Order: sequence, then structure tokens, then C-alpha cells
Amino acid sequence: MPGLPATAIPAGHSAEGLPVGVQLIGPMFEDRTPLRPAELLEQEIGGFEAPPQGVRRAG
Repeated sequence: MPGLPATAIPAGHSAEGLPVGVQLIGPMFEDRTPLRPAELLEQEIGGFEAPPQGVRRAG
């Protein structure tokens, strides 16, 4: 494991209505680096939204 700081944010839904996310990874020892772009993206595209009730889970 490289030990790089990372964060994931919701980025909308697939054509099937399932949630899709974006993972941002920063350089080693730069914990704040992925957080600022994640904050800006989340403000632009919105936060987490639960999938519609009719979507079936895998499994």
C-alpha cells in the first residue's frame, strides 16, 4: 500500500440509477491536496443522493 491520501465523492448516477463516485488521490504527506478539489467538486455537482427506490442491489 503506497499510503497516499485519498478521498471519494459522489458524482451522480449511472444509466441504471446506481450511484457513481470519483476518487481523488494526492501525493504522499499532502493530506489536504485531494480535499480541496473534492470540496469544490461536491459544491459543483452536489452531495450524496440515495438511488431511486426501484433500483435493485447486486447479489
